[in-house]
Amino acid sequence: MTSLAAMAALTPVLAWAQSGGHGHAHSGNEIKIGRHEVGLEVRGGQATLSIVDEKEQPVDAATFGATAVVLARGNERRTLEFRPAGGNRLVAPVDFAVDGKFRATVTLRGPGGDLGTGRFNVEPVR
Repeated sequence: MTSLAAMAALTPVLAWAQSGGHGHAHSGNEIKIGRHEVGLEVRGGQATLSIVDEKEQPVDAATFGATAVVLARGNERRTLEFRPAGGNRLVAPVDFAVDGKFRATVTLRGPGGDLGTGRFNVEPVR
C-alpha cells in the first residue's frame, strides 16, 4: 500500500480518535479506551501514556500495560511495549523515525486483561 493510500485508509478513524468522542475539550492527544481516558505524548525517544478515570482522576498504572502498533517511516509497522513508570504513566522507548505525525493503535491492558483499543494521531514533541 502506498503512503498516500495508507493515509486515506486511516483518515476517518484518525479523525474520530482526535475528537475524543465526548463533550469536554482536550488537546486531541486523549482518547477513551474502555472506562479510561488515555493520553499519548511522544517526546524525543520516548512515548508516554497517561491514564485517568471517568472523573478525570489519575489512575495508578502499576498494574497496567499497553502495546502499540505504530506506522513508522516508509509505512513500516513497529510494535511498542509500554511499562509502568510511576503514577498514572506508562512509557515505551521509540527508536525509529515516523513520517509526520505519530500514528499508533494502542491496546490497553489492566489486571483483568485487555481493556480496549484506541487510535492516536499526534504530533511528536522534538
